[in-house]
Amino acid sequence: MDALQKILKSPDSRLSSAAACIFGVLLENEPMVTKLQKWAEGDNNPICALGQILTKNDPDIVMNATGAIASLVETVSGRQWLLQSQAVFNQVLESVSIHLENEKENTANSAALILAQLSLCEEACQKILSHPSASKTFRCLAKCLLCSHKDTAMNAAFAVGRLCGSGQAKNLILRETEEQQLVYRLQSLLSSGTGVEMCQTACFALSCLAKDEDGHALLMESTCISAVLDALLQLLQSTEPDTVWFAAMMLRVLVSRPSGVVLVRMHGALHEQLKVLSVLSTTGPELQEEVNMCLSKLERLAKPPPVTVTILSSTAYTVSWVRCDPESGLEVIYSLFDSDLMLYHGHLCQVTLPVSTNRSVDSLSLRLNLSTSDGDVSPFSDPVVTLETLDTTIKCPQELCVIGCTATHAHLRWVEPEGGVKPKSYQIYCNGTMVKTTTLLGAVVSGLSPGTNYVLSARSLCPGYAASARAVTKVKTADDQDHAPSALTLVVLGRHELQINWRAPAVPLGRLFKYELSVNGCVAYVGTERVYTARRLSANTAYTCIVTAVTSRGRCHSRPVTKKTARDEYLPLNRNLSSAITSKSSTSPPTIHKTSEVTRMTTNSQTTLGHKPHSTRSQHKAHEFRKDKHRLLQPVSFHLSNPEQTKEQIRAQKDRNKPISKVPNQQKGRQYRVSTHTKVP
Repeated sequence: MDALQKILKSPDSRLSSAAACIFGVLLENEPMVTKLQKWAEGDNNPICALGQILTKNDPDIVMNATGAIASLVETVSGRQWLLQSQAVFNQVLESVSIHLENEKENTANSAALILAQLSLCEEACQKILSHPSASKTFRCLAKCLLCSHKDTAMNAAFAVGRLCGSGQAKNLILRETEEQQLVYRLQSLLSSGTGVEMCQTACFALSCLAKDEDGHALLMESTCISAVLDALLQLLQSTEPDTVWFAAMMLRVLVSRPSGVVLVRMHGALHEQLKVLSVLSTTGPELQEEVNMCLSKLERLAKPPPVTVTILSSTAYTVSWVRCDPESGLEVIYSLFDSDLMLYHGHLCQVTLPVSTNRSVDSLSLRLNLSTSDGDVSPFSDPVVTLETLDTTIKCPQELCVIGCTATHAHLRWVEPEGGVKPKSYQIYCNGTMVKTTTLLGAVVSGLSPGTNYVLSARSLCPGYAASARAVTKVKTADDQDHAPSALTLVVLGRHELQINWRAPAVPLGRLFKYELSVNGCVAYVGTERVYTARRLSANTAYTCIVTAVTSRGRCHSRPVTKKTARDEYLPLNRNLSSAITSKSSTSPPTIHKTSEVTRMTTNSQTTLGHKPHSTRSQHKAHEFRKDKHRLLQPVSFHLSNPEQTKEQIRAQKDRNKPISKVPNQQKGRQYRVSTHTKVP
């Protein structure tokens, strides 16, 4: 390794290029990265040397060096190694921003890949955006979006998306995209039709840009927003499920703000395609969730419930109605009519009006309708009948129950009451506070806290806004752990291995992408499998494991589980054992000596466990020792014929030359077993 380090610093460009290429191959293996990191100290750090040769003019050396660093940052340990030295990181970042414009496609692609892999780490994102060359780096990435090399454009788009998701990128993006070139280039990738991966990456980058309020406004004001919507419509009609999901996810981000709702409603065809997807049997649960969220935002204003009239005096009365807060976020305008005469138009939910001299309160026919700034107008509410004819026999909803519950939502269902006046709508209450009005026989109460008890109730409303008593039910929301992997189990396979198993979340939070396993704070596995074997562990060491479910709506951590690997337990079988036994047997036996036994334990079959056996040296010695056990080990054991004998009795026996009862040496029934208590890995 020292020789390879010297070659890397060699003035010969061919040797340096070859050494950089070799380092690139070595750094692709994460265990090798860890070994190199332990070996590298001071001037031996190959990352410093790779950063220095990035500044050379030789294109081959630069290409191999950028490729080696790209291999390094593909691993978690490699990224951390690079981030440990601020000086080396700054040097690499400055060189990468230059090589993004390199004429060689491989060099530019490696530079874009370095930024894409670094952007996976939040710490690296912060350092990139706070670096003096951040503006230049971002401009070069934006230029790479139009690169003819597909991989370069995809890596640049992914890096842009990750950087846009950081809070520090807000001012940088607005400053560097004054001419809206970034939106145009991402739209070009989205509409290029060069492959599903390119379209998915462009959707990801645009959705990250539009999550921020200023980025969303930038996208809405772009002249190519119509082309973006057309491209999303094509992706929604794709036969590739993941592509359709990315397009639906992008639409959900667009309609998260009122301006996006208005724009998508004007498109028309997008709204219709979402309705088609919502009823298709082939639509998966993750896609169904995204589509339903989009449709709820695009939903038109529904017919409002009748108004409430309260007579204040013979000359005035008050009219009130339920506030409407549509999912679209658009501001609602209320218009109150008496037959065809408009009495009020504005944003209030209660008005006091004078009684007309030409018309009594009993003869009023008050109706309400709603409207928004984009021209959406609701149907008129049912007219209010005279107060004397209001029916008070309306009954409460029947069989109110909770049919589904998550950590933050509860799904209610009930049956329409029998007899009396049929309800026109229903009011839903949570802990005594009205949260929703609906005309359906079910509702979803949202905004709840995990693991909390709630009292939910519903009551019926009839014409004239007369209300029934409330039907009540209780519910406890799910715990946050329901969204996390469960049943995390650690099985000790020996001194150096743990088998780790877990189950999928009971209630996944959004679309499940992958699992991330951390062992003692370090990420050991990322993937979709639910079993992993951790190897090369230390013996007799406690390891704490946590599994994280990475979903489209966040990360959910399992409860930590700790397990300790097995201990090393050896009884050395060497020459000292034989010599100790020989010397012990050769010495004169003590007067009183308890019988001892050297036990022998055979080790468990290594073949059955699927592991190679340990060194056979000790096994060979144990075998030789067993062969000659009768020759080497013939201890003479003494014991008292009467355990109750006193010292005086023993002394008296000696005086009478009566030796203590002795077990004869010819006792062949005793077993001598050598203990080789070897721990099975």
